Amino acid sequence: LNVADTFDLPKVIAQVMSIRSITSKTDSRKFFYPQIDHLHNPFLMEDMDLAVDRILSAILAKETILIFGDYDVDGTTSTAFLILFFRSLDVEVYSYIPDREKEGYGLSLQGIDYAKYIGAGILITCDCGIMDFDAIIYAQGKSIDVIITDHHKQSEKLPEAYAVVNPNRLDCSYPFKGLCGAGVAFKLALAICKKGDYDQEKAWFHSDVVTLGIAADQVPMQDENRAIVHHGIQQMEKKCNPG
Repeated sequence: LNVADTFDLPKVIAQVMSIRSITSKTDSRKFFYPQIDHLHNPFLMEDMDLAVDRILSAILAKETILIFGDYDVDGTTSTAFLILFFRSLDVEVYSYIPDREKEGYGLSLQGIDYAKYIGAGILITCDCGIMDFDAIIYAQGKSIDVIITDHHKQSEKLPEAYAVVNPNRLDCSYPFKGLCGAGVAFKLALAICKKGDYDQEKAWFHSDVVTLGIAADQVPMQDENRAIVHHGIQQMEKKCNPG
């Protein structure tokens, strides 16, 4: 009833808003008019600083970077986004999507072999890696630094990767746990822009691709997801990425 009075709305609509915890005008503004500045500082995510420092050093040294993505929509859009983002920075970057039938889920040995073949010193996973203990040890044996970006829950321990960027790490106090793989990759890109002094528009320009991953993975359309999707739909309307 208070919501109905506050917003001068029919009780049915007020009830729906109450269920979604939109009970004040401040909450309603964030919900109906999400803004870029509503996003959290990406460096609040555990290991983000390690990941960004390693990537920036790779860019400076002109190292080859491999993006390894899961084969679902979240994984492929995460990979596509990072490829587009790094290319906008004039960084040499390659991608690898595993064969679902032959390689299965997660970081595969074939993918690591491909990274070695192209001379990559750094491998960034998208939407996977949090459970790939043996594969990461295999990569270390080939002198490849693995940066995990994932959103799936971890087991009792973490793999011994160079960095594990995942808001759902047990020891990560990041304020929003509802990011999908594409969302985590997006936050990584924003962190690279922030510390590397790149224009953040280079990341936001491809928010349409991230939006597809968010929608397909059915994560909560709240908080950061809502702000990214709001902007991403506007990018879709510009038709910058025909695919």
